[in-house]
Amino acid sequence: MAKKSVKKPMKKMARRKSAPKGAGRPESAAATIRRLDAEFMRAANALDAGAVVKAFYARDAVLLPPNSPAVEGHDGIRQMLQGIMDGGMSSMKLETTTIASAGDLAYGRGRYSLTMQPPGGAPVTDVGKYVVVYRRQPGGTWRAVADIFNSDQPAQ
Repeated sequence: MAKKSVKKPMKKMARRKSAPKGAGRPESAAATIRRLDAEFMRAANALDAGAVVKAFYARDAVLLPPNSPAVEGHDGIRQMLQGIMDGGMSSMKLETTTIASAGDLAYGRGRYSLTMQPPGGAPVTDVGKYVVVYRRQPGGTWRAVADIFNSDQPAQ
């Protein structure tokens, strides 16, 4: 005996309109690092150490300044940056020249320029280089987890 095939009516499937190209996609590591650099410079030039830390660094970040012990976490980094700002910082510029990423890690390498204006003194500009390691955080944001920098000036 042959089986009878029974056709069931198909339900109409709702068609979704496709999202605009790029919508909802996570920002690339390179775009994020460039945006974080801009936020860092904006907050630093406004002499707002708290805003720098909040925008740029992961809670467990470590800052590796020259000729000093490592500085760990938001509170330590904020205190160190505030000390630089209170010491007469008048401008900061970052230029990330190399960015690479793999998975949840990325790094940026570049040059900085930091101008200090001591009270009653002439401005002094330091130029140097840096490497920052970034990690994608829960939720997809990127933050710096390790930041090392040093001056191009000879040791004194």
